[in-house]
Amino acid sequence: MGLRTLGTALLATGTLVGSSLIGATVSSAAARTAPPKPQLECPYYLVCGQAANGSSFAYRDCNFEFKLPNLIGSGPLVNNQTAGTVARFYDKNHRLLFTSTTYEARTVNWTPVWYARAC
Repeated sequence: MGLRTLGTALLATGTLVGSSLIGATVSSAAARTAPPKPQLECPYYLVCGQAANGSSFAYRDCNFEFKLPNLIGSGPLVNNQTAGTVARFYDKNHRLLFTSTTYEARTVNWTPVWYARAC
């Protein structure tokens, strides 16, 4: 792009002052702010999750492996159990995928997750 073309494009969207562009708007996807992470209510003593398809769970019993509902897509995981409690999440072959230590709130891809141990 030539200097004249660049200058015309800059003047169309803002004013170039020194090396700063005043009044320009940014429209690239990288410059937009990310949407807020999804919220999930999860009472104390529980580990909770919800997938994009709306399926969800809330568990607290220890020493038991739960078969998760049909969780498809990404969604929130909230581990709101007592301090230091570790929840474990497994694939369909009961292989450990990841853990979550209290307190934690994050987004997870639930599709490969089939089983959970709250503690």
